[in-house]
Amino acid sequence: MAWLFLFIAGICEMAFVVTMKLSNGFKNLKFSILTILFMAISLFLLSHALKTIPIGTGYAIWTGIGAVGSVVMGMFLFKERKSAMKLLFISMIIAGVIGLKLTSGV
Repeated sequence: MAWLFLFIAGICEMAFVVTMKLSNGFKNLKFSILTILFMAISLFLLSHALKTIPIGTGYAIWTGIGAVGSVVMGMFLFKERKSAMKLLFISMIIAGVIGLKLTSGV
């Protein structure tokens, strides 16, 4: 269950960053509220996941999911620049996350 909590926490972190951008510097109330809600859910689930998963592994995977998700969402939702190098480095983050999961022993 801890890995599921961690995965959902990472998705919520990505959603937090997207809604923060949509909040326009916290000027849009709806997206400002969603930003705070997603961040609270993300931290809540992360804290529960870290009861079982080692802190270094859990935190790195959480930030990795959020980072990759944010870059991908930026490219598709906000038309941010795509490049082969960006995709290469996203792949490296994904490989690191998989490696951490495989070596976590949990």
